[in-house]
Amino acid sequence: MEGSTEAALEIERLLSAIKSGERIVSISGLTSISAKAHVLAEVQAACEKHFAIVTQTNEELDTWSCDLEFWNADALTLPSFDTDVYSGISPHAETQERRALGLWQLTQHDSPFVVLSARSLIARTVGAEEMSASGAVVQRDKDFPPEALVEKLISAGYVREEPLNNIGQFSIRGGIVDVWSPEADNPVRLEFFGDTVDSIREFDPDTQLSTGQLTEAAFAPMREFWATADDMKDWTFFAAERFPDERFARNLNDRIDFAKEGETFSGWEFLIALTKPLTGTIFDYLQDRVFVIDEPQLIEQTLSGFYDNLDQHFRQTIEAGDIALEPRELFLEPTELRTRLESTQRVHLRALGKTAAETDEGFALGNSTPVVGGAAEALRSRSGDPSTEDSEGAPPRKRHPFSDKHVSHAGSDPLFLFPTAERSVDFEILSRSTRKFHGDFPAFTSELSSKSRQPVFAMETLGLAERLEEILREYDIILPSGTIKVGNLSAGFEIPAERLEVITETDIFGELQRGDTAPATRTRPKKSRLGAFISDFRDL
Repeated sequence: MEGSTEAALEIERLLSAIKSGERIVSISGLTSISAKAHVLAEVQAACEKHFAIVTQTNEELDTWSCDLEFWNADALTLPSFDTDVYSGISPHAETQERRALGLWQLTQHDSPFVVLSARSLIARTVGAEEMSASGAVVQRDKDFPPEALVEKLISAGYVREEPLNNIGQFSIRGGIVDVWSPEADNPVRLEFFGDTVDSIREFDPDTQLSTGQLTEAAFAPMREFWATADDMKDWTFFAAERFPDERFARNLNDRIDFAKEGETFSGWEFLIALTKPLTGTIFDYLQDRVFVIDEPQLIEQTLSGFYDNLDQHFRQTIEAGDIALEPRELFLEPTELRTRLESTQRVHLRALGKTAAETDEGFALGNSTPVVGGAAEALRSRSGDPSTEDSEGAPPRKRHPFSDKHVSHAGSDPLFLFPTAERSVDFEILSRSTRKFHGDFPAFTSELSSKSRQPVFAMETLGLAERLEEILREYDIILPSGTIKVGNLSAGFEIPAERLEVITETDIFGELQRGDTAPATRTRPKKSRLGAFISDFRDL
């Protein structure tokens, strides 16, 4: 019990540090997202603060969201666009939908967790007030002219379809308007008496039968950026003024042909800032949240490489005679990002701890030994003074695309977003992976019988949970009630100090082939039917 007591005290100290507002809290030893999600879900429930988790990729974002959900922690997600902003291609419809929904929900209500990718952290976006106004909330017995609602739905990316059969669609029949919001399981039917909403009913799109009366309905936008026909017409003037050189004429005119008719064109989302500057950042939506940086070294490397590639693609686009906005118009500059981060309370999750991170920083600076002790002051001075001269005889360092800041990519200097020299309160909570049995049930049951404490079993479906119980009964093992949880967890783990072990279906049965099990009732964030269709169509 001594280890359990020490773990409880460590968690208490961690909670105290976060509650008291310690600016940087560092947690080492947690080696899987599932273990990290468990600890953070516990911490959030105890301290009641709200967290923003920054991941390296969209894939990790989905894993985090799924694992938090397993531990009964609600999370909003904000993926980044995978599309190159200088490719002339619009973002994927599903990603547009997910970003718009996440941003809009942040303006409507608080969620204990927001999970966003590193690139979402630096992307400029519309202001929070503008995003809030892009959706619509209608209430029964309140006025909301149907023509105003239709205009708002169209500008927010909804498509008219008679009858509607998917999210992001609406239909009109006399004084009846049907709308299917991306955050709703079913569409709603609004009946108007003049400009007054007389009735709001949820209905089944297949049978068209009502399933319940509502007093209010909210319609989230389908896209992050929106533009009216007048906005696109205005864009033609600003674009011609911005790109007067003859070398841009052909590519510019191709877009103006659409815009002067009030229509959008491929890639317009990354050019509309000419008319409607992007005045917001994700930090405006996440005020007073504790930022959780999952593996700071990887986040910094990802952003450094992205900044480098962004600058390169911008220059290549302009040199090729195509039009493009400068990177600073679409993304935060590193100095802005650093300033924003410095004003937040942060939790750094480092699986290998700060010592390993200091070693990485030392190598990044060209040192052959770890950066410790007095070298930490050198880190602070170099990160705080971007104009530091290169050493005599050393090759010039690669400069940041927006200014004279340095980047950490292909041998250039790091951004120093999360330098280990910063003062932090450090904690260690060790986790380890669980044993993989690959369907060896005799070995699995033998080890289970020898355990002094019953593990928690995470089974993806109810069918798998029932199958596990059947197998164990054959070996005369009866599990206590509540031992099996149905849900999707990315990986099993053990936290010895907490005397906690979580075993997943993959640990027991091995990798399941497609079709082996029925789909879970709640799995990883699924594609919308619209997004899935477009994705599958593009795969052709």
